[in-house]
Amino acid sequence: MQLPVVRRTVTASAAVGLVSTATVVVQAVALAHLLAGAMPGAHPGDRLTAFVALGAAAAVRGLAALVGETLAHLGATKAKADLRAQLVGAALARAPSGDAGGPGDLATVAGRGLDALDVYIGRCLPDLVLAVVAPLALAVAVGVLDWISGVIVVTAIVLFPVFGALVGRASLALAGNRWRQVEGLGRHITDVFEGLPILRAFDRTAEQRRRIETAGEALREASLSTLRTAFLSALVLDTLASVSVALLAVPLGLRLLNGTVGLPAALAVLIVAPEVFLPLRRASAEFHESTEGLAALGQAMALIGPGDPSGVGRAPRGERRLREIPDPVRVPVELRAVRFEVTGRHDPILDGADLTIAPGETVVVVGPNGTGKSTVAALLLGFVQPSRGAVTVGGVDLADLDPASWRERVTYLPERPALLGRTLAENLRLADPEASEEALVAALVAAGAPDLAGDLPSGLATRLGAGGRPVSSGELQRIALARTLLRRGSLYVLDEPTVHLDAATEATVVTGLRRVLEGRSAFIVTHRPAVADLADRVVRLSGGRFVPAELLAPNGTAGTSPEPAAAGAGAGQ
Repeated sequence: MQLPVVRRTVTASAAVGLVSTATVVVQAVALAHLLAGAMPGAHPGDRLTAFVALGAAAAVRGLAALVGETLAHLGATKAKADLRAQLVGAALARAPSGDAGGPGDLATVAGRGLDALDVYIGRCLPDLVLAVVAPLALAVAVGVLDWISGVIVVTAIVLFPVFGALVGRASLALAGNRWRQVEGLGRHITDVFEGLPILRAFDRTAEQRRRIETAGEALREASLSTLRTAFLSALVLDTLASVSVALLAVPLGLRLLNGTVGLPAALAVLIVAPEVFLPLRRASAEFHESTEGLAALGQAMALIGPGDPSGVGRAPRGERRLREIPDPVRVPVELRAVRFEVTGRHDPILDGADLTIAPGETVVVVGPNGTGKSTVAALLLGFVQPSRGAVTVGGVDLADLDPASWRERVTYLPERPALLGRTLAENLRLADPEASEEALVAALVAAGAPDLAGDLPSGLATRLGAGGRPVSSGELQRIALARTLLRRGSLYVLDEPTVHLDAATEATVVTGLRRVLEGRSAFIVTHRPAVADLADRVVRLSGGRFVPAELLAPNGTAGTSPEPAAAGAGAGQ
């Protein structure tokens, strides 16, 4: 697990736990001396010292418990946040290749799954460390007080891992099965919600309701099986601890009657003995409680993949993030021998890709679906980092620039734009918060939607999307284009800007884009000949590299030029 915060949390919590363990011995010895001194005929001794030691140990133990709970909460919260960032980054990295997993999987793991890690990271892992160290330290303390009792305690400690492994293996298998039930139910519910209009249109909602009820019943049965095993395993370990204390107490009482052991030592041993097994019992109980989180963690790490291709989980390059961002209108943007790999895909998406976008140049990239065009857009935005090679702006590696400052210079239109459940005006003002209503209407006109605001019940104040008026794919594309035209950037990264538009609307949009892109740098992904007419240069992405291409034919295909790309053109082989 590439999460330094987990190591720090476990180390600090274990250290606090060892301090608490030490106070147990002090409390036991002080209490034993007080009890022994209160016996008839016994010398009272220094009761004040014993009382002070007992009170101080109790205070330190309470403080250690408070600090331990605080560290556990903070560490688990930070670890979950880091894991969620890595999950989202990995999903963004794999999205262009279609290998990002379903939204149901991601939502289930990032939501309920990672929330179950509180116990595992905050308590189970530190207590597993304590379960190794604390019982041995307490056994040594018992041995110092009475060596025979120490031998008995050590023998009992050895049996605990054996029984714990036997019951833990069964619990982990059941928890894995239960997590698969949760994951499957979450995936199915997500699919049902996405397809609900179609299901209602074909009157298939009753069937889906029955399937969800069946899956819910299977989850209930799996949960009961997991709880049943957890309770039985706790009973086994509790019984073992009770028998071990009894095996210690019986010979100790007989030896006390024979006078071969002192009363203070015997009392101290009996007080410490249950504490010897407490870390083991607590670790076992928390392991069973955290099995769902452990299963979710395994799924999360599988989604993230080795090496974290998103780059989110990587340590930043020191403090070299530059806020003085080179302007793409004045300096070139380049891909230099870029290689981009995705876990689970045999061939890299990009392999030695070279491309230069000169200042003020519009580069259109064409090619079949799945060749990595959207991946290049994500690289230019800094959403993902190349496996090898670099993306540079004016010779400066994009990874060395402040991401937020860089994206202020970029205008991005994704292939699948999003719509907030807000008003039309609020959705448009994502591009320019200070835009006037006249500017919003002008942007809609330029985006081929002159009547959209007028056709809505409340005009620009009409709520769209979730909880409001639904929009068609064509309307969504026009709104996204209007946002693009409102935002004035230095580099425009447009992914299929005219998809879902008819020819007449597309012509209007191309005219608006031509005006906006004048003097700006642009990288445009398209299959449409009309959009390709905006290009100063057309390249094709093939085999993970850019090669020259002719303008698009009317059917949307692109031919290749027999000559290699010139170095100044920036389209390298």
